[in-house]
Amino acid sequence: MSIGERGEPQALLSVRAAVVLVVGVLASVGAAVLTGLSGSPWPTAVLAGGGAFAGGVLFAQSVIG
Repeated sequence: MSIGERGEPQALLSVRAAVVLVVGVLASVGAAVLTGLSGSPWPTAVLAGGGAFAGGVLFAQSVIG
């Protein structure tokens, strides 16, 4: 943690940024697991997870003001 002007510690990420990233990670893991369980090869599952991460972050960013 960094130190602010008044000597109090500051968070590295805001709560909003943390929530947006968590939504992206959850969407990514869910899409990758479901794609992998459907019988697709693991590189396809990873690529699907990456796309879901981008979509999840964009969605959460637009919804969370």
